[in-house]
Amino acid sequence: MPTAEPTPFQHEPTTAPVSAEDLGFRPIGRSRPAWRTTVGGQPVRFHLLNRVEELAPLEDLQRAVFGVTDLDVISASELVVVPETGGVVIGAYSDGASSETALLGAAVAWGGFARRQPRFVSDLLAVRAERRGAGLESALKRLQAAVALERGVVEVVWTVDPLRAANARLNFEKLGAHADRYEEDRYGAGFGTGLYGGLPTDRLHVVWPLTSPHVRDRLLGRTIPRTRADITKLPIVDPAGPLPEACRALVHLPGDIDRLLATDPEAAARWRFSLRGTLQRAFAAGFAIVGFVADVGPDGLSAYVIERRVAARQPQAGRS
Repeated sequence: MPTAEPTPFQHEPTTAPVSAEDLGFRPIGRSRPAWRTTVGGQPVRFHLLNRVEELAPLEDLQRAVFGVTDLDVISASELVVVPETGGVVIGAYSDGASSETALLGAAVAWGGFARRQPRFVSDLLAVRAERRGAGLESALKRLQAAVALERGVVEVVWTVDPLRAANARLNFEKLGAHADRYEEDRYGAGFGTGLYGGLPTDRLHVVWPLTSPHVRDRLLGRTIPRTRADITKLPIVDPAGPLPEACRALVHLPGDIDRLLATDPEAAARWRFSLRGTLQRAFAAGFAIVGFVADVGPDGLSAYVIERRVAARQPQAGRS
């Protein structure tokens, strides 16, 4: 069962890195890297972008998806630098339409090093509303992984709002990433008010170890996502109570934070601070988020699956 499998905390070697073709992306063209595949029954083209004129449509994409002002948009003149860091900008387009009008989504990852190890910092994943939920988000990330592995990059990191159940399903179930760090109000409450309603922009730090068999199996579609039946025996963390002694547990989150923001913003704010406290306590006690299950409780609640991976963090000694 999915709950019994090893979790993806280590960069364990695999027999060979997965390629774009392994994941169903067919190369097209010869002058520049590009691929074609079918997403949600529709043909989609993917291109690596590096010219300012082809990056310009990403500015409007950010406004449409994140509700950001011009102050918070990553401009084309900044995105043009991404490939020079060793990173990639991937654009997804309706097959057969012009690139100026057919941008469906994009993924941006800066290149760099941490702990003497090459990695991507995935700074943006955006898909137009009419194409969400059909698999385009997953396709962009899977192609990002294949490009990273081809370049010798073994880890991708990014941040995500802990209240967003749809993102949690993608990150932890479909992709096999994990998270054990929490940051309060990373971008400030004025960022993306059209999307976040003025809430503090808390974020989870997500780690995707591309060379682990756990992640490889998910990239290749070899793992069945968790269901309610798989987690019925796991204890539920009480926000006001002690953490469970079990190695695995559940942490509830709202199933649709956008609906809650629209109908009851005060309840959405309560969720922000309640979930913040719960996850911070869990991470300090050595837990990490390793999975997600939708529709597990009343009112359409979803749940993170957390697993104890290390001993509790000890507080640092003060100076005497």
